[in-house]
Amino acid sequence: MLPEEIDLAGLKAELNAGRRVILQVRHAERPKMAPDDPSFGDGLAITAEGCRTARKLGEELREFAAVTDLVASPLTRTMMTAQLIAEGMGLGGAEIPACGCLGNESFYYRDTSKVLEVFQVANFFPACKKYMETGTLPGFNPLYEASEKLDRWLKAQLKKQLLIAATHDLYIAAFLSAMNRSEAYVPENWVRFLDGAATIMEPDGPTRYVMVRTGLSTGIVGVPTGNPGHSA
Repeated sequence: MLPEEIDLAGLKAELNAGRRVILQVRHAERPKMAPDDPSFGDGLAITAEGCRTARKLGEELREFAAVTDLVASPLTRTMMTAQLIAEGMGLGGAEIPACGCLGNESFYYRDTSKVLEVFQVANFFPACKKYMETGTLPGFNPLYEASEKLDRWLKAQLKKQLLIAATHDLYIAAFLSAMNRSEAYVPENWVRFLDGAATIMEPDGPTRYVMVRTGLSTGIVGVPTGNPGHSA
Protein backbone atom coordinates (compact mmCIF):
# COMPACT_ATOMS: atom_id res chain seq x y z
CA MET A 1 0.00 0.00 0.00
CA LEU A 2 1.19 3.51 -0.78
CA PRO A 3 1.39 6.28 1.85
CA GLU A 4 -1.52 8.58 2.65
CA GLU A 5 -2.02 11.44 0.20
CA ILE A 6 -3.33 14.93 0.90
CA ASP A 7 -3.83 18.01 -1.26
CA LEU A 8 -2.91 21.62 -0.53
CA ALA A 9 -6.14 22.16 1.39
CA GLY A 10 -5.26 19.18 3.56
CA LEU A 11 -1.75 20.50 4.13
CA LYS A 12 -3.10 23.90 5.19
CA ALA A 13 -5.57 22.19 7.51
CA GLU A 14 -2.70 20.40 9.25
CA LEU A 15 -0.87 23.70 9.71
CA ASN A 16 -3.98 25.50 10.90
CA ALA A 17 -4.45 22.75 13.48
CA GLY A 18 -1.07 23.76 14.92
CA ARG A 19 0.98 20.83 13.69
CA ARG A 20 4.61 21.32 12.71
CA VAL A 21 5.37 20.31 9.14
CA ILE A 22 8.43 19.66 7.01
CA LEU A 23 7.54 19.82 3.31
CA GLN A 24 10.09 18.31 0.95
CA VAL A 25 8.87 19.67 -2.37
CA ARG A 26 10.04 18.61 -5.81
CA HIS A 27 11.34 21.47 -7.92
CA ALA A 28 9.07 22.99 -10.57
CA GLU A 29 9.03 21.98 -14.24
CA ARG A 30 12.41 21.81 -15.98
CA PRO A 31 13.61 21.01 -19.52
CA LYS A 32 14.75 17.50 -20.40
CA MET A 33 18.06 16.45 -18.89
CA ALA A 34 20.86 14.79 -20.85
CA PRO A 35 21.01 11.19 -19.56
CA ASP A 36 24.82 11.27 -19.43
CA ASP A 37 25.09 14.60 -17.57
CA PRO A 38 27.37 13.93 -14.57
CA SER A 39 25.96 16.97 -12.76
CA PHE A 40 22.39 15.60 -12.99
CA GLY A 41 21.25 18.78 -14.73
CA ASP A 42 22.86 21.16 -12.25
CA GLY A 43 22.67 24.12 -14.62
CA LEU A 44 19.11 23.57 -15.87
CA ALA A 45 16.77 26.45 -15.08
CA ILE A 46 13.08 25.79 -14.57
CA THR A 47 10.74 26.68 -17.43
CA ALA A 48 8.39 29.64 -17.65
CA GLU A 49 5.57 27.32 -16.60
CA GLY A 50 7.72 26.13 -13.72
CA CYS A 51 8.27 29.72 -12.61
CA ARG A 52 4.54 30.39 -12.69
CA THR A 53 3.58 27.30 -10.70
CA ALA A 54 6.36 27.67 -8.12
CA ARG A 55 5.20 31.22 -7.41
CA LYS A 56 1.61 29.93 -7.25
CA LEU A 57 2.59 27.38 -4.60
CA GLY A 58 4.02 30.20 -2.53
CA GLU A 59 0.83 32.21 -2.95
CA GLU A 60 -1.19 29.21 -1.71
CA LEU A 61 0.94 29.11 1.45
CA ARG A 62 1.26 32.86 2.00
CA GLU A 63 -0.79 32.81 5.21
CA PHE A 64 2.02 30.81 6.82
CA ALA A 65 4.86 33.11 5.75
CA ALA A 66 5.65 34.30 9.27
CA VAL A 67 6.18 30.72 10.49
CA THR A 68 8.11 29.40 7.49
CA ASP A 69 11.77 28.77 6.74
CA LEU A 70 13.11 27.54 3.40
CA VAL A 71 16.14 25.48 2.41
CA ALA A 72 17.09 24.04 -0.98
CA SER A 73 19.29 21.70 -2.91
CA PRO A 74 22.08 23.78 -4.51
CA LEU A 75 21.08 22.85 -8.09
CA THR A 76 19.77 25.72 -10.20
CA ARG A 77 16.26 24.34 -10.57
CA THR A 78 15.76 23.78 -6.85
CA MET A 79 17.20 27.15 -5.84
CA MET A 80 14.95 28.88 -8.39
CA THR A 81 11.95 26.94 -7.12
CA ALA A 82 12.63 27.91 -3.51
CA GLN A 83 13.16 31.57 -4.42
CA LEU A 84 9.89 31.71 -6.37
CA ILE A 85 7.96 29.98 -3.59
CA ALA A 86 9.39 32.61 -1.24
CA GLU A 87 8.30 35.38 -3.63
CA GLY A 88 4.79 33.96 -3.77
CA MET A 89 4.68 33.90 0.03
CA GLY A 90 5.74 37.54 0.20
CA LEU A 91 9.25 36.59 1.36
CA GLY A 92 11.12 37.74 -1.73
CA GLY A 93 14.75 38.47 -0.96
CA ALA A 94 14.86 36.07 1.96
CA GLU A 95 18.15 34.23 2.30
CA ILE A 96 17.62 30.57 1.40
CA PRO A 97 20.38 28.22 2.58
CA ALA A 98 21.58 25.63 0.06
CA CYS A 99 22.58 22.19 1.26
CA GLY A 100 24.21 19.51 -0.84
CA CYS A 101 22.50 16.77 1.15
CA LEU A 102 19.28 17.75 -0.63
CA GLY A 103 21.07 17.56 -4.00
CA ASN A 104 23.93 15.57 -5.48
CA GLU A 105 25.48 14.94 -2.06
CA SER A 106 22.28 13.25 -0.98
CA PHE A 107 22.05 10.84 1.93
CA TYR A 108 20.91 8.33 -0.70
CA TYR A 109 23.93 8.54 -3.01
CA ARG A 110 27.22 6.87 -2.14
CA ASP A 111 28.91 7.22 -5.55
CA THR A 112 27.30 9.62 -8.05
CA SER A 113 29.28 8.25 -11.00
CA LYS A 114 27.93 4.77 -10.25
CA VAL A 115 24.41 6.14 -9.82
CA LEU A 116 24.64 7.77 -13.26
CA GLU A 117 25.87 4.50 -14.74
CA VAL A 118 22.99 2.56 -13.18
CA PHE A 119 20.44 5.03 -14.53
CA GLN A 120 21.93 4.76 -18.03
CA VAL A 121 21.99 0.95 -18.05
CA ALA A 122 18.84 0.08 -16.12
CA ASN A 123 16.84 3.25 -16.91
CA PHE A 124 15.66 5.64 -14.23
CA PHE A 125 12.25 4.32 -13.19
CA PRO A 126 13.12 0.59 -13.09
CA ALA A 127 16.26 1.39 -11.11
CA CYS A 128 14.32 3.52 -8.62
CA LYS A 129 11.70 0.79 -8.23
CA LYS A 130 14.37 -1.79 -7.48
CA TYR A 131 15.95 0.50 -4.89
CA MET A 132 12.64 1.03 -3.10
CA GLU A 133 11.76 -2.67 -3.25
CA THR A 134 15.12 -4.11 -2.17
CA GLY A 135 16.68 -1.24 -0.24
CA THR A 136 19.95 -1.53 -2.13
CA LEU A 137 21.34 -0.48 -5.50
CA PRO A 138 24.90 0.03 -6.79
CA GLY A 139 26.08 3.55 -5.99
CA PHE A 140 23.39 4.05 -3.36
CA ASN A 141 23.47 3.93 0.42
CA PRO A 142 21.04 1.52 2.13
CA LEU A 143 17.52 2.90 1.72
CA TYR A 144 16.25 2.79 5.30
CA GLU A 145 19.47 4.06 6.85
CA ALA A 146 19.64 6.95 4.35
CA SER A 147 15.98 7.88 4.93
CA GLU A 148 16.38 7.90 8.69
CA LYS A 149 19.46 10.14 8.38
CA LEU A 150 17.53 12.53 6.13
CA ASP A 151 14.61 12.52 8.56
CA ARG A 152 16.88 13.44 11.47
CA TRP A 153 18.64 16.14 9.46
CA LEU A 154 15.38 17.76 8.35
CA LYS A 155 13.98 17.75 11.87
CA ALA A 156 17.14 19.48 13.09
CA GLN A 157 16.52 22.28 10.54
CA LEU A 158 12.93 22.87 11.69
CA LYS A 159 13.04 26.06 13.74
CA LYS A 160 9.53 27.37 13.02
CA GLN A 161 6.22 25.69 12.30
CA LEU A 162 6.89 24.99 8.61
CA LEU A 163 10.10 24.11 6.79
CA ILE A 164 9.98 23.96 2.98
CA ALA A 165 12.88 22.03 1.46
CA ALA A 166 13.19 22.23 -2.34
CA THR A 167 14.59 18.91 -3.50
CA HIS A 168 14.24 16.13 -6.09
CA ASP A 169 11.70 13.49 -7.04
CA LEU A 170 13.71 10.33 -6.33
CA TYR A 171 14.55 11.46 -2.81
CA ILE A 172 10.89 12.21 -2.06
CA ALA A 173 9.71 8.85 -3.43
CA ALA A 174 12.45 6.93 -1.62
CA PHE A 175 11.79 8.79 1.64
CA LEU A 176 8.05 8.16 1.65
CA SER A 177 8.45 4.53 0.64
CA ALA A 178 11.05 3.91 3.36
CA MET A 179 9.46 5.82 6.23
CA ASN A 180 6.10 4.13 5.63
CA ARG A 181 7.58 0.73 4.68
CA SER A 182 5.28 0.95 1.67
CA GLU A 183 5.33 -0.32 -1.90
CA ALA A 184 7.55 1.39 -4.44
CA TYR A 185 6.49 4.39 -6.49
CA VAL A 186 6.26 3.83 -10.27
CA PRO A 187 5.61 6.24 -13.18
CA GLU A 188 1.83 5.98 -12.75
CA ASN A 189 1.98 7.46 -9.24
CA TRP A 190 5.34 9.22 -9.39
CA VAL A 191 6.18 12.54 -7.70
CA ARG A 192 5.00 15.26 -10.08
CA PHE A 193 6.61 18.67 -10.29
CA LEU A 194 5.88 20.55 -7.04
CA ASP A 195 4.43 17.49 -5.29
CA GLY A 196 6.10 16.67 -2.03
CA ALA A 197 6.57 14.63 1.12
CA ALA A 198 5.12 16.12 4.30
CA THR A 199 6.46 15.10 7.68
CA ILE A 200 3.57 16.01 9.99
CA MET A 201 4.31 16.15 13.70
CA GLU A 202 1.72 16.10 16.44
CA PRO A 203 2.63 18.04 19.62
CA ASP A 204 2.41 14.86 21.70
CA GLY A 205 1.71 12.13 19.21
CA PRO A 206 3.00 10.13 16.27
CA THR A 207 4.71 11.55 13.20
CA ARG A 208 3.07 10.92 9.83
CA TYR A 209 4.76 10.85 6.44
CA VAL A 210 2.34 11.68 3.63
CA MET A 211 2.44 12.54 -0.05
CA VAL A 212 1.26 16.06 -0.87
CA ARG A 213 -0.32 16.34 -4.30
CA THR A 214 -0.33 20.06 -5.00
CA GLY A 215 -2.19 19.74 -8.31
CA LEU A 216 0.06 22.37 -9.88
CA SER A 217 1.54 20.09 -12.53
CA THR A 218 0.91 16.74 -14.20
CA GLY A 219 4.51 16.43 -15.39
CA ILE A 220 6.95 13.82 -14.12
CA VAL A 221 9.77 14.27 -16.67
CA GLY A 222 11.36 17.32 -18.24
CA VAL A 223 9.79 19.03 -21.25
CA PRO A 224 11.59 19.35 -24.60
CA THR A 225 13.94 22.32 -24.78
CA GLY A 226 12.55 25.02 -27.04
CA ASN A 227 8.88 24.21 -26.44
CA PRO A 228 7.40 27.71 -26.87
CA GLY A 229 4.88 27.14 -24.11
CA HIS A 230 7.53 26.11 -21.64
CA SER A 231 10.65 28.06 -22.49
CA ALA A 232 13.00 28.85 -19.65
